[in-house]
Amino acid sequence: MTELAYLSATPVVTALFKQQVEDFQVVEVLPFSPSGEGEHWLLEIEKRGENTVWVAEQLARLFKVAVGVVSYAGLKDRQGITRQWFSVQQPKNDPIPDFKSLPKSLAVLQISRHNRKLRRGALSHNEFSIRLRQVSDIAALEQRLQWLSQHGVPNYFGPQRFGHHGQNLEQARAMFAGKRIKNKSKRSLYLSAARSFVFNQLVSARINAGLADTLMTGDCLMLQGKHSFFVADPITDEITKRLAEGDVQISAPLVGDGDLTCSKEALSFEKQQLEPYADWVDGLAKARLSQERRPLLVRPMQLQWQTESENNMWMHFNLPPGCYATSILRELVNIPFEESK
Repeated sequence: MTELAYLSATPVVTALFKQQVEDFQVVEVLPFSPSGEGEHWLLEIEKRGENTVWVAEQLARLFKVAVGVVSYAGLKDRQGITRQWFSVQQPKNDPIPDFKSLPKSLAVLQISRHNRKLRRGALSHNEFSIRLRQVSDIAALEQRLQWLSQHGVPNYFGPQRFGHHGQNLEQARAMFAGKRIKNKSKRSLYLSAARSFVFNQLVSARINAGLADTLMTGDCLMLQGKHSFFVADPITDEITKRLAEGDVQISAPLVGDGDLTCSKEALSFEKQQLEPYADWVDGLAKARLSQERRPLLVRPMQLQWQTESENNMWMHFNLPPGCYATSILRELVNIPFEESK
């Protein structure tokens, strides 16, 4: 991610990130309450230093079911303390298993019956608490935080999406060249990485062109907090006002099968920027991924911070599902994120 554009100037403040497991904490917040009945168990689990897939495997063993009937709303970082939700399909009359056999790095915080499987992305938001250690200039970081709270950051997919040293992208490139990937989960992971990579390049290009918050005729504008969008053609005073107020957001494409959904000036810009990635775009189209949109920028919600002794700082903020805390930190401090996962 080092080559991607910054919305503001390149950060000069340095800090240490994820020095201890407690330095990175995430809480998933669901948009609904468990129904209390149904053939699925809904569990909130706190994990320390473990990855999501591994937790799903532990639950499958505990409930004596196939891993495929254990689901979760999203992947969470291994290095940290995270509270996330899982669902396990099991007959209504089956008793709750004994959680004492779970590894000590896992704790079941809540469990309830629910009437449906937990789907990917089925979250209201994620709550982040992050400690930065040995901050080189607290005053400069606070100034940067003030700016960020007003302007947001590029909504880049984080380095976690691309695998260690970009391995997921290498696998995607091989797959587009004809390599067969039999494992459906891995195939999906590689396709997602490829599409995320192309999205990041488009966002960076738009920022470099000075168009991060400037409307082009034919832009696809997404409603705040929604997946739906409309095409800004023509650009009216009302649309400009809604953009300034944050009611709508400029978007960039998650490319796939079919035509780009923008038009006119925006369409010409996106086509031009996609030309160097024609092989990626073609591979994603042949994989039959549908065309989607994603906001160009993201603004952290309820952003707060406080300084500790020894130049340490705690930050707290919320992000929509699918947005990365590393994209917030990248705009604030100079940290080698690829080595901090």
